[in-house]
Amino acid sequence: MKVFSAGLALSTALTAATLTLTVPLASGQDLMLGAYDPRQQETLWNDAIYLQSSGQHSEAIEKLKRAAHLSRINDGLNAKSQLPYLRAEIASHRALEQLAIADERQAYLSRIESTTIPSGPEKVKALLAQAEWHQYALLQDIDEEEEATARMGKAWNFYRRALNESIATYGEDSEELIPALEGMVRAQYLLASHRGIGAAMPGKMDRNATNYAAGKSAFKRGLAVLVAMQQLNRDRLGVNREIQADDLIRMGDWAWWTGNRMNAISFYQDALALANGESLVTSDETNSDTKEKVLDTVVDEVNGASAVNAPRSSGASKPEVKETDIADNATPLAPMTIADVQRDPPETTSIPDPVVEMTDVDGEQLESAVAVASTELYPTFRILDAPVALPAVPGFDPVLDIKQGEPAEGDLVVSFNISMTGKAVNLERIQFPAVEGTRGPERVIRRLKEMRFRPVFEDGNPAESERITWVFEPKHWAMPRATTTETST
Repeated sequence: MKVFSAGLALSTALTAATLTLTVPLASGQDLMLGAYDPRQQETLWNDAIYLQSSGQHSEAIEKLKRAAHLSRINDGLNAKSQLPYLRAEIASHRALEQLAIADERQAYLSRIESTTIPSGPEKVKALLAQAEWHQYALLQDIDEEEEATARMGKAWNFYRRALNESIATYGEDSEELIPALEGMVRAQYLLASHRGIGAAMPGKMDRNATNYAAGKSAFKRGLAVLVAMQQLNRDRLGVNREIQADDLIRMGDWAWWTGNRMNAISFYQDALALANGESLVTSDETNSDTKEKVLDTVVDEVNGASAVNAPRSSGASKPEVKETDIADNATPLAPMTIADVQRDPPETTSIPDPVVEMTDVDGEQLESAVAVASTELYPTFRILDAPVALPAVPGFDPVLDIKQGEPAEGDLVVSFNISMTGKAVNLERIQFPAVEGTRGPERVIRRLKEMRFRPVFEDGNPAESERITWVFEPKHWAMPRATTTETST
């Protein structure tokens, strides 16, 4: 027994000695390498990535800040080597929902990127990432009204510059243009909702004021981007008929979202014609102009090269977007504001086919430049046979997350139909939890009623859908540690 005790004491003493030696060695690595030795950056980076993966974001931020500091000391204040540390730090701030701090770091990141990244694929990627940050900030509604207006301009301008850079890098016939065009579509949905046009959006974005003149302008500019993407897919990339139909559906979704129902139905019917095996061709004017550049008109539109000012809402300010936030030494652009985003194209500027005539949001039918080319039928496929929550845009999360599988106690269960006008109607509460506190499932019901849907089509026309049942988890309304009890109706 004494031998065992002596052995245990010796083992404990050796362990303590090992720990005593280990800690100074770990902390003394700085002395071994030197306080500002650049080799420390790799160690700090590896430690930070490990901490991030385990959810220790505050600790990771400290490591990343130190690595970036060493980068500036060794390589200069505007060193490109600090970019990965800045991006990782911003990711941790986002994970901690420290969005104001993340926004400040994002602005600093933009300035470094503008001076260190040359034209090319890396520049395109950086511009898209900057635009997507501003999109995320808008959806999280982190700004006051004026700041949100300025951020709208920044998001649009970064996507616009990403498109220009993509064209310069890859050419006008490349699939690599799609990410920038997709981003510009998202920017138009954000802008429309900011003006009170449309319906419920993902995230926390909530704007109530409606500007009728802005609605007309938003419809035209957003449609120009969608048409450019449709022509790129159809005429340059040679996509299949299913994708061609999807492009027409997306044009219809945009018209539906902005209140142009007759125009939307026209686009949906063109898509149905493709799905039914018919062959659609553009107008004679378009056929004679097929060798023209697909994106010439839309680039003029999105750059505002020959646009005129649209009417502004009363009391609206014109916040300035600083040159330092959007400057690109390789392809300099003038500072952009939300007023530039809202400009109407002049009367002499044509929108690319298939749109021949742009109309107001008063419901007049939009004349389409597609027609049945022949009676020859292609293989058919099914579309528009189920309602879809809008905006159905790649890169946007759903407005409401629907639970898959069987409902649990405390879940909200509702059933409803989608009307021919795209609204949730005949709503029935199948399971409605009772909760303590002011936040409850009613907030989900309200948002569901605010949502806009693409309706079902029958015989070429919108119709009411069959019964739909959705299940929602308490995360949509519950405060932390909130308790729920289940009741049914």
